[in-house]
This record gives sequence, structure tokens and C-alpha cells, in this order.
Amino acid sequence: MFLQQARWRKPYRIPYSLRRRIRYTPRRVFSIRWWRKSYLDNPLQPAKGRGEDTYVQVSWEQALKLIHEQHDRIRKANGPSAIFAGSYGWRSSGVLHKAQTLLQRYMNLAGGYSGHSGDYSTGAAQVIMPHVVGSVEVYEQQTSWPLILENSQVVVLWGMNPLNTLKIAWSSTDEQGLEYFHQLKKSGKPVIAIDPIRSETIEFFDDNATWIAPNMGTDVALMLGIAHTLMTQGKHDKVFLEKYTTGYPQFEEYLTGKSDNTPKSAVWAAEITGVPEAQIVKLAELMAANRTMLMAGWGIQRQQYGEQKHWMLVTLAAMLGQIGTPGGGFGFSYHYSNGGNPTRVGGVLPEMSAAIAGHASEAADDGGMTAIPVARIVDALENPGGQISA
Repeated sequence: MFLQQARWRKPYRIPYSLRRRIRYTPRRVFSIRWWRKSYLDNPLQPAKGRGEDTYVQVSWEQALKLIHEQHDRIRKANGPSAIFAGSYGWRSSGVLHKAQTLLQRYMNLAGGYSGHSGDYSTGAAQVIMPHVVGSVEVYEQQTSWPLILENSQVVVLWGMNPLNTLKIAWSSTDEQGLEYFHQLKKSGKPVIAIDPIRSETIEFFDDNATWIAPNMGTDVALMLGIAHTLMTQGKHDKVFLEKYTTGYPQFEEYLTGKSDNTPKSAVWAAEITGVPEAQIVKLAELMAANRTMLMAGWGIQRQQYGEQKHWMLVTLAAMLGQIGTPGGGFGFSYHYSNGGNPTRVGGVLPEMSAAIAGHASEAADDGGMTAIPVARIVDALENPGGQISA
């Protein structure tokens, strides 16, 4: 059951739901403790051949003793910054029994640790967005779907495959977002899907969407070609840019080629992206003539210079001047965890926190780092004793 307009409604059935396809979920509680044999034989000099060792069963008492001894040895010898207290990728959805939080709470009580910064999902976007819009944006509340269905005239899906990714979430999902995309399809609104791959989402919309397939990694060039067309045709919102943004004059110098002798025209963009010039011009005109919602996924920023993709898309939305209008602007989370669903107004139970009052981390006091970029743990494991830049 779910609440809609102050009335309880029966849950809808989604024919393409992943949950409906899963009939049985195996459950098992592992109560046996296993340890690498070479570690038990010599904790300070494990045998070579990581991943090839045999495992032996130990008691809870022995397991806890081994953990305590090594934790105490490393902390005394190297300080708290030498202890990495886990990434975010292993967890329980519960507010009390999340293993990562409990581990970090314990490490904070013991004197601190080195944590991680960023995540694997939005590592580039979440770094640049606070400088562009004031928040990470990728995990913020989106313009709600009812507003989009009522007010948006054109919806652009840029580098996203929601028919696949909305079947998962950070914890669990009821897949309501899938139903909203189904309603978008039924609405008959023009949908532009920009993706080098003909994804499940493009197959889902079929003739209800226009598929544009730029060359891989050329999204910014395509956005620049659209932006240049808006500017040369006088269809960019000068009032909005003057009132609500900073830096546009400098950007326009780059866009026109005044700063580097290379105008970022539709012709220029076509050569890079493989998208015909006429289609780029038509896309710009369509966006400017209608209330347009630009929805973008995260895949486009998981590459070199990935931060430029979302930065430029916000710039394009600002040129259209529709940010803040019902059904206009941009959003970076419609493809994930039911982004765009109306926000609940009820109370939410807080989680157990890893932070401990009066127990500030001492990791910085011993000259070490308090956090490392989340993906650098792989480099650290592959290069023991090495020097690794941030």
C-alpha cells in the first residue's frame, strides 16, 4: 500500500519489475569463523600468493584475540592514520546493524582511523557540483515526477538507462520510478535519448523517443554545439544568465572561440560527435522552444575529465533559463533509487552514528591523512609500502 493525495492506494504491478522475476532468495547465517592458515602461522609475515591460501576454522575467542592483537600493534606502532576502517560498499540496510558504521564507531572509540572520501558512483560529479550549484546535486531531491508529467514538454535522457538502474537502489527499491517512466511513455511527450548504446530504456520507449548516438565520450562537445546554436540564434536567456549565474561572459568567449580561435559551433561538434549538424541545430531549437527537463545519468562522468559533463549540462540548462520552473531545468538522479518520487513528510528513524561525542579522530594529529580517495585502497593493496598520490 502507498499514500497518494491523503488516500491509501493499492500497489501497482510493474510488468518489467525485477522483483517480480525473483521467486526465491536464499538465506543463510554464517556462524563459523575462518582464517587464513599462513596468517595464523605467522601474522607478521603472511605467505605469498594472496588468494591462494587455505582457510582453517577458529573459535570466536581466538578470532577476537587475533583482531585485538593486530589492531593494538598497528595503532601503537604507526598511529591511527595507518588503519583504514573500510569502504562503504559492504553494509546492511538497517539503522542499527550496519557493519561499516559499527566498525568505524569502534575505531573512533579506539582513537581514530583513516576513512575514505568520495564514492565509486559519482566520484567526479560530486566534487565539481558544489562549486557549480552549491551542493553535490547527484543525491539531492529531484523535481517531482507529477510536476514533470504535468509541465515538461520535452524530456532529455542523457547518458542514463533507468529501465535497468531503477531496479536497484542504495538499500532496497519499490521501483516506483519505473512506473513514472511508463507514464512518461504513455503521455506522448517528446523524449530525446542521448546514448552511444541502444539501451533497454531506448528499446522501452521505441518509437516514442528519438535516439541520438554520439561517439563515446563526446557529450561535452555535443552540449557545446547546442549551446553555440542557442547563442548565435539569440535563444539563450540573457536575463536569467545575468541575474542567477556568474561567469557566463568568460564562458561565451570560449564558446565563440574568442579565447582560443575555435568556435564551438554545430559544425565543429558534428565532426567530433558524429551527430549531424542539422540534428544538433534541431535539438537546440527544440529545447529552447519548449519547457525542457534535462535528465542525466552518472556513467558520463565515470571517465577522464568526467566532471566536465555535469558542469556543462548545468551551463546548458542555465542558458535555457528554465532552472527552477515547474518541469524545467536539470536532474542527475532520476535513474537511481526512485529519484523524482514525491518526498515523504513523515519522520525518519536516525541511524546509529560512527561519530562519538568527545572522541575526535586523532588520525590527523599523528601527521597522517584522515581520508583517502575511495578507489585508492586498491592501489594501496597492490603496492604495499609504496608512495601513492591522492
